[in-house]
Parts: sequence; structure tokens; C-alpha cells
Amino acid sequence: MNKKLAKKDEAQQHVSTASRPSTFIEDAYRKIKQMIFEQKFAPGQRLVYEDLAELLQMSRTPVINALNRLEQEGFVASESFRGFYVRPIDLQEVWDAFGVREALEVYAVEQAVKLGDQEGFALLEMKLREHEDYKPHYYTRKKFLMDAEFHLQIAKMSKNRVLRYLLKRNFEHIFLRARLDNYDPSRMQASPEEHHRLLERMKKKDILGSLDILRNHIHKGRDHVIRSLSDEELGKVA
Repeated sequence: MNKKLAKKDEAQQHVSTASRPSTFIEDAYRKIKQMIFEQKFAPGQRLVYEDLAELLQMSRTPVINALNRLEQEGFVASESFRGFYVRPIDLQEVWDAFGVREALEVYAVEQAVKLGDQEGFALLEMKLREHEDYKPHYYTRKKFLMDAEFHLQIAKMSKNRVLRYLLKRNFEHIFLRARLDNYDPSRMQASPEEHHRLLERMKKKDILGSLDILRNHIHKGRDHVIRSLSDEELGKVA
């Protein structure tokens, strides 16, 4: 092997080795986040990074970095002498999150009505049917995710990728952190009906009518989540 090829091979090995830590961090981040969403860790439960490292079969460094990232995103918190723990959702956060969601979705619907094409509306109708046809006896994560997909399709039709990213993150905080035990199954029937009315108004290019239905839908969803929170999850209103 000549010197030129040897140097190239050495450089490729260096890049490959350098990229591994970030890959491990991303892997740890996704797996811990998924376990939080699956409620394998209860709100307020301590996250011992040594135990997580053993569970994920990796060193402590990527796990600690992943926990720091999850803390920045608001999924975990940390305190002196306590370490990391799953951040409970509280009443004030629910109100704030739904307020932000409403602002994002109002803009999304306005833009989707103006910019949405036939293909976009066909996909929106498909998301609606999928959500409507899935009828579990009680609320599941899948039901919430299918609900969110309908709204994220509207955001996609707005042609604004930043908006879609922010709305997706908002749904993660509202729907994927809260416990499902006390959710009222009757809401599962009402929500698709509201989606139908919203879709019809949007297809008719009725922005004001669409926004009226959307706001009512979001407010009902907010009230449903608040009623579903247990005393332990409510915490203190800031």
C-alpha cells in the first residue's frame, strides 16, 4: 500500500472512530426517551445512569449526555444530591403547552388552506380514516399518535418544516408524558367527528370556519387532559 492510500485509510478510520460517540449518544437518547413514553419509568422516578448504562449495554458517558439532552428538552430534570429523574407533567405546563399548540395550529390551518394541494388533502383524509377506524376499548399510545398524525399532516401541508417540528415536539410533551389511566374513552368518538368537520371546512377554503372548529377541538382536548391528570401528576401551579 502506498503512502497516499495509507493516509486516506487512516483518515477514514479516524472519522469513523470520531463519529461513534455521537452515534452512541443518539442511540441512548432515543431508547431512554422511548422508555419514558412507554411509561417504563414513572413520573418523578429517579434515573440512575449506572443502571441505564447496564440496561442499554453501553458506557456511562453517552447515557449521561443523553440525559442532559433530555433535560434540555424538558423530559427529565435533575437536582443536587438526587440526580436525574423523570419530569412530572403539571397543570401549568398543560395550559402553556395547549396555548402554544393553538398558536401553531392556527397558523398551520391558515397556510394549509391556502397552500394545500389535492395530494395533501387526500393524505389528510387517509390519516383521519386511520385514526377513526382504530377503536381500542381504552386510550392507548397508538390512539394518541394517530390523532397527532392527523394534525401533523395539516402542518406538513403548510409547507413549514419548522412549524411541523415544533408541533411534533409539543405533542410529545402533551400526549406522551401523561399517564393514560384516567382518560375518558368517550373522547375517542368525539375527536374524529371534530376532525371530519375541520376537514370539510378546510376543503371548502373556509379559513374562519376551520379556525373556529380547530380552537374548539383544541380546547376540548385541553380540558380532557386536565381532567385526566391524577393528583400526583398535577403538582403545583407555578
